[in-house]
Amino acid sequence: MMKLMTLAALATLALAPAANAQDSVRVSLVGKSSGQIHADIVSAAKKVCAKAVVGETLILDAYGRCMKSSVSSALEQLGDPAVAQIEAMRVAQR
Repeated sequence: MMKLMTLAALATLALAPAANAQDSVRVSLVGKSSGQIHADIVSAAKKVCAKAVVGETLILDAYGRCMKSSVSSALEQLGDPAVAQIEAMRVAQR
């Protein structure tokens, strides 16, 4: 059973200069499947990264780097192999 916890998906400051510690989204894990948790992490990263890349010259490149970094950071914090496997399958499908 998954413990009650929250996970912050944070944009990496080095990749997105506009991001800061306030640019985070909390993802509740309570009572969710691995698929739901993964979807929520990706959704949270999209919100954070959309704000973080405003004003970037190469916005699509910056957004892609921010998404990759944010999702990776959240998955590392979570430490759930089932959710990490879902992300690996998503990346492989691109």
